[in-house]
Amino acid sequence: MKWAIWFTLASSGAIAAILLIVWLVGGFARVGLDFNVTLALVLGIFFSSLLGIALMALIFHSNRSGRDEDAYRTTMRQDNDRH
Repeated sequence: MKWAIWFTLASSGAIAAILLIVWLVGGFARVGLDFNVTLALVLGIFFSSLLGIALMALIFHSNRSGRDEDAYRTTMRQDNDRH
C-alpha cells in the first residue's frame, strides 16, 4: 500500500508542477481568464487528477492483494448454493 501512496503523491506533485509552470509562464492569461477563474481551473484539474490517480492506485492494490479473487469466489459459491 505504501507504493500506492507514493505513486499518488508523485503523480499529483508532477501535475501540480506542470500547472504551476504553465501558470507562471502566462499560459492561462493568453486565453483571457482572470485570477479567480484560473485558480478554479487549476484546482479543479489538480483535485480531479488526484482523485483519478488515487482510485487507480486502489484498483491496482485491490487486484494485487487478492481481495478481488476472494470476492469473486464468495460470489460464485453463493450463486452455486442458490441453484
